[in-house]
Amino acid sequence: MNPDEGNPDDGTGSEPRTVFVESSPYTLSGPELAPGDPMPDFVLWQYAEGIAHLINREVVLDYQMPALFCCLHSVDTRVGNIQARKFERLLMAFDRQVAAFLVSSDLPFTQNRYSEREMLSFLSVASDYRGEFGKPFGVYIPQLMFLTRAVFITDPSGIIQHVDIPTEFTHEPEYDAAIDVLAEMV
Repeated sequence: MNPDEGNPDDGTGSEPRTVFVESSPYTLSGPELAPGDPMPDFVLWQYAEGIAHLINREVVLDYQMPALFCCLHSVDTRVGNIQARKFERLLMAFDRQVAAFLVSSDLPFTQNRYSEREMLSFLSVASDYRGEFGKPFGVYIPQLMFLTRAVFITDPSGIIQHVDIPTEFTHEPEYDAAIDVLAEMV
């Protein structure tokens, strides 16, 4: 894994954004989203009982509630597991008034195994194994071909209200900041 490989150009002409994986820099592909930006078009996948379910911008907007996207590269990592479990616990306070997605680069069967093992009730697993979420949200690492750690929150109309992308891949996001933003909307 050479951090200098790959094409970091996202077509915007802006400076490349970087995250560090154990002090090695890697460039993020895609736009730099900020609060006030519209949720981009994306595709995520869920598989249940042998049937594929597509999650995209329209599906999320149909929920007519705030949405949280808890992004990580894999549920089978120590920090990824911690992040998922903390958000699962924190989301209990919102009594299903938030559409919450655990987005990872894992294949759907890995996510399903994790969801069953951890008995997730408030986070719905959603696979970005094709990069069709990470690229439009600007959190895809092309050199490694997976997502970096991030948290996005949108309001019911699809406007981004919160973005947290830790600059060190092994660091956890700011949970309290995300929960505060959700609390203002619920």
